[in-house]
Amino acid sequence: MPDMPIGGLVRLYRIERRRSVVSVATRAGITARYLEMIEADSATPSVPVLRRLAKVLGVRTAALLGEAPSEDHEGPINPRLAEVERALCTYRSLALSAIGELPTLEELAAQIRAAQQSWCISPTKYSDVLRMLPTLIVHSERAVHESGRSRQACRQASEVYQLARAVLKYLGRVDLGGLVADRSMRYAEETEDPLLIAAATWNIGHSMLSDDMPGAALDIAMKSSEALEPLLPEGTPEVFSLYGGMQLVATLAALRIGDPWRARELLRGPARHAADRVGDGHNYHGTVFGPTNVGIHAVRVEYESGEIAAALRLSDNVDITLTPSLERKTSLLYKVAQCYDSRGNDTAVFVHLVKAERLCPEDFQHRQDVRSMVRTLVKRAKPSYAAEVRELAGRIGLLE
Repeated sequence: MPDMPIGGLVRLYRIERRRSVVSVATRAGITARYLEMIEADSATPSVPVLRRLAKVLGVRTAALLGEAPSEDHEGPINPRLAEVERALCTYRSLALSAIGELPTLEELAAQIRAAQQSWCISPTKYSDVLRMLPTLIVHSERAVHESGRSRQACRQASEVYQLARAVLKYLGRVDLGGLVADRSMRYAEETEDPLLIAAATWNIGHSMLSDDMPGAALDIAMKSSEALEPLLPEGTPEVFSLYGGMQLVATLAALRIGDPWRARELLRGPARHAADRVGDGHNYHGTVFGPTNVGIHAVRVEYESGEIAAALRLSDNVDITLTPSLERKTSLLYKVAQCYDSRGNDTAVFVHLVKAERLCPEDFQHRQDVRSMVRTLVKRAKPSYAAEVRELAGRIGLLE
């Protein structure tokens, strides 16, 4: 299921519900021919169309993106994911019996920073972080207990679970995102640090967005923003990063509930103001907030609103070299590729996917939305560059 293309999943759910092509297409506001093309993977639906199809079929949007958990989480693509799952089930009584010497809090802090840095800038970030994450989870839980729930240990546990949420999202384990986001918040609240609590709230907001709960994400993002407002007059870049990050969560949530104008207002107003105070090149609490990230979100808003020309025009003004995050760099490249895909410009789609693969080749092993784009290209590529497309598909294991 997770490795099935979007079109195949749409067709699977439609047949399972005994619905005709005409019936589903009509209720989703598209033509029957377009739905047939989606199911044949000769057309990639935009996010708004995908959301409407999910609603008609009675499933979460994530299910059509192949993010539903598979029955075998120890498959060849991410064999270490099972270790993360086991670590998440290592409660205090089990953690205390875990084999291995517990590092000092200072040593654990250094290991957490190394994992965070790898996730931000390493082209092999999935392999790097999955190798470290299970041990970090177990050691963090043990440290909380053995330190008597000290503020430092609780802070570090919160940071580990914040990292885990981001990793699990791109591994397609949306079902675990809420679990780790909740744990991060609970440990953050024990520190009574308003900034760490804001960072944990930012993670919860993203978890809600991934789990198709945009209304709840919007509510929690706005409440958290209000809680940070008293700190803004004397705010540091860290404060404005968290405040701005919350505005970006609210932007995506407003977009998902069908209010693109509110999304634009949030971006052009509070988010832009906060970004100007922070500047580029920073990564406080994993938010990677700054003018470049705001620009990337502006492209996303226009794309998901169906304003493809505006999205492409805005993308020309975004310099991804200014952000330290590989995920933010590739995110823009994928969004531009989707824009060109909606216009049927397969050459431009291929160019942007190749750029993204050079930056982070492991994305093509783990991100189902990216793999789906490559599948579509294999079917549609013109003879002049079909061999190159098939070579890319072969590298990421999509060809027999």
